[in-house]
Amino acid sequence: MIARRLLPALALFLVPFAAVAQTNCGGVDLVAKAKAEHPEKYAAFEQVARAVPNGEGLLWRIEAKGVPPSYLFGTMHTTEADLVALSEPVKAALAEASTVAVELADANGGAAQAQMVAYVTQNGVDLSGGGLAGLTPDQAELVKKRLGEAGMPASVATMLKPWFLAITLDISSCELKKMGDGMPTIDATVEKTARDAGKQVVGLETVTEQLDAVSKISDDTARRMIRDSVAKPTSSDDIQATTLALYRARRVGWYYAMKEDLFGEGVELSSYADFVDEVVDRRNRLMAERSRPLIDKGGVLIAVGALHLPGPKGLVELLRQQGYEVTLVW
Repeated sequence: MIARRLLPALALFLVPFAAVAQTNCGGVDLVAKAKAEHPEKYAAFEQVARAVPNGEGLLWRIEAKGVPPSYLFGTMHTTEADLVALSEPVKAALAEASTVAVELADANGGAAQAQMVAYVTQNGVDLSGGGLAGLTPDQAELVKKRLGEAGMPASVATMLKPWFLAITLDISSCELKKMGDGMPTIDATVEKTARDAGKQVVGLETVTEQLDAVSKISDDTARRMIRDSVAKPTSSDDIQATTLALYRARRVGWYYAMKEDLFGEGVELSSYADFVDEVVDRRNRLMAERSRPLIDKGGVLIAVGALHLPGPKGLVELLRQQGYEVTLVW
C-alpha cells in the first residue's frame, strides 16, 4: 500500500537497528509483469492510467504574480541510491529555492522521534493482546514471520493496534532494515541539502497531525491491509518494486488506476476509501492551504510524498484551484 510514501519511518522505533549489507530488496514489478503476461488487460489499464490528472511527472513549477517561481517535488521514502542522488532538474530547483517545505521538518531528529514513540505508545498499543483478532491462525503466523524478518520480536504482533500493525507490515522488511541502518532517503536528502546550503526548512504538518490521520482508519480497513500484506510471502517487496518502477518512470499517478483483478491484493486504492480520504485527500487540503503563504512569498520548494501530487484531489489541482499557474518541469 502507500503508507511508506506518506509517513516518515514511523515503525523504525521498533527495529533494533542491526547493521545490514543488503543493497537490493528484490520484488517483482507488477506493472511490467502484467504487461508481459496480460497484454490486452494491460492496454486497458494503461489507457485509464494515462487519464489520471497530473499522473505523470515529479517536479512542477508554481507561478504567482510578482514573486519568484516556486516548485513542487514528489518524493519517495526510499533508500535507492540512484533516486537519493536526486535528478538534475530537482537539484536546480532546490538550488533556486530560498525555502524548502517538507511534510515533517527534522522527522528523524530526536524530538520528532520522541513524539512518534509517545504517540504510538499511547494510541498504537493494545496490551489486551487482541492485535491479531479477526485473522486466521495462518495469517497470524505470517504476520509474526514478517515482523521477525524486519528485525522485530514476533511477540509484538499481538500488542499493536490494527492501524499501526498495518502500516508497519506495509513497508518492505528489507527497506525497513536499510532505513534502520541509517541509509539516507530521498526526502531526508532534500532536507539535508537545504540545511547544508543555509536555506530555511519548514514543516507543513506536525507529528500528531500525521499520526492522527493514519490512526483514524477503521479496524476493518486496517485488518484488510494486514491480510493483503501477508497474502503471499513477497507482497510488500512486490509493491515496493512496483512503486519504485513507477517512480523512476515518473508515472506515480498510475498507481491510482491499478486494480486487484490484474495486479493482485493490496494495490487497489479504491478498496481502502477511508484510508485514502484521511491519509491522502485530507492531508492534501491541509498542505495546500499551508503552502499558500510560502508560494505567495515566492522561492519555495515544496517536497512531499509523490502520491500527494496526482489526481483530481491532488496538490497540483488544488494549487491551480487557488489561482496559481502550475506547469510540469520533469
